[in-house]
Amino acid sequence: MRLLDKIISWSLYAAVIGIIIFALGANFLIIVQAIFSPLSVVQGNSMSPVIKTGDAVYITSADSSRLSVGDIVVFNDPENPRRSIVHRVVGLEESDGSVYAVTRGDANAVNDPFMIPVNRVSGKVGMILPKAGLFLSFLSTPSGFILCVLCPFGVLLLYLMVKWRLEKAGTGASFLTRELIRGSRT
Repeated sequence: MRLLDKIISWSLYAAVIGIIIFALGANFLIIVQAIFSPLSVVQGNSMSPVIKTGDAVYITSADSSRLSVGDIVVFNDPENPRRSIVHRVVGLEESDGSVYAVTRGDANAVNDPFMIPVNRVSGKVGMILPKAGLFLSFLSTPSGFILCVLCPFGVLLLYLMVKWRLEKAGTGASFLTRELIRGSRT
C-alpha cells in the first residue's frame, strides 16, 4: 500500500503544480493582451480555409514599401474605422503617385470594393493560431477569468491550508497525509 500512497501523493502534488503553472500562464496572457494586444481574434470566414472564425492571428508591423502580392494584411475598414479587416493583397496599383493595395478575402469571389493606400495598412499576419481565439475570448469573460485564473489560485490556497493543518497535526496524521506533506517538500 505504501507505493500507492506515494503515487497518490506525487499525483496530487503534480496536479497542484500544473494548475498553478496554467493559472500563471493565463495571467501572463491576460496582461500581455491588455498592454500590447499582439493577438487578434478573427471573426468571420472571409479568409477561409487559411484563417477561420475563432482563430487568433499574431500581427507584425508592415513596412508599406515591402508589401507584396500574397501578403495577408490588416487594415481599418474604410466604411467602419473601428473594425479591422484581415485580407490578402491580390494586387498593387499606382495612382497619382501613391501605391494602393487591392485586397480580397480568400473565400470571396470578388476583390474588396475599395483600394487601401499601402501606408494605411496597419500590419501583416505573422502567425495563425487555429482556434486560439476561442480561448482568448473565453478568458476575457468573467466566467473565463474566474475559471482560469481565480479557481487555480483557490486550489493552491486550499492545498496550502490543508498542508499547514496536516503539518500542525504532526505524527498523528495518517501515512497518506504524511506522504503528501513530505512529497511537497522534496
